Amino acid sequence: MVYDHQSNIVVLLDQLNMNAPLWLEQHEVLEFEQFNIVQENISNPDELQLTLTHENQGERKITVFTPNKSNATNDTMLPSNIILDLLKNVNDCWEENKGPITVVCSDGCSKSGIFVTLRLILEKLAIDDEIDIFQVVRTIQVRRPEFLIDFDQYEYCYKCIKDHLENESLYANV
Repeated sequence: MVYDHQSNIVVLLDQLNMNAPLWLEQHEVLEFEQFNIVQENISNPDELQLTLTHENQGERKITVFTPNKSNATNDTMLPSNIILDLLKNVNDCWEENKGPITVVCSDGCSKSGIFVTLRLILEKLAIDDEIDIFQVVRTIQVRRPEFLIDFDQYEYCYKCIKDHLENESLYANV
């Protein structure tokens, strides 16, 4: 999927399984069907650089982001500072390599829905300087009706945006 859709950025929102065969030592090659995967860095586990090579096509550099969950308490709702930092890091990388972003979580909707919603809200907020969170969610739900289906997820998005605006105004006043 990542290769077919020419995605250069992958966001993994679930806890990593460090025993899985993808997480190799640096520069060790993992062969999987028609693909070779090489991990280019090991210095930052929250931002892995991979080289994905297809035997019949070229190679692609992929950045895999994971949230820093060292102080996370709830598996579904990360502290707002962690998800906002993750969104900033993903956006910074996307500014350098514009293209599709692949967002993955275990059920395909709960954490992914929150991440995608927050990304779109922050993008619209930067452009319009105002936002209607309900409208953003309704627009997303046209294609993915399973995204943001309960009140806790809405509340979490509002809290994250509130924290983002408070931090942004703090820096603007300095």
